Amino acid sequence: MSVILAAIAAAGFSVETADEPPPAYDLKLVYLFDTPEPEILFVIGSTGFRTVETLKTFLASLPPGTKLTWAPGCIRIGKEPLLSSEYEMEDFKAFCLEHGIDFVLIPSG
Repeated sequence: MSVILAAIAAAGFSVETADEPPPAYDLKLVYLFDTPEPEILFVIGSTGFRTVETLKTFLASLPPGTKLTWAPGCIRIGKEPLLSSEYEMEDFKAFCLEHGIDFVLIPSG
């Protein structure tokens, strides 16, 4: 069996032994208050995104099946991206669906 795998590898084909599960991420909002106007950033891990568009650019680079969970809680200061507009949220959900992102929204945190 190992001779066959070695021959396949030598021929330039890759051999996958097991599929890795798609990644899973938690989305959070971070509020910056040391700016003239409060600023809200999307954060995934240690990476921040100032706009929905830059967040979408990142998400579009992820493999299909990636899980994105967002539990924004129920406390708002106002003007939170996506949460303040039903249209924007529906557009974001459609974007995730189109790119194979499993978007899980937990509305009340």
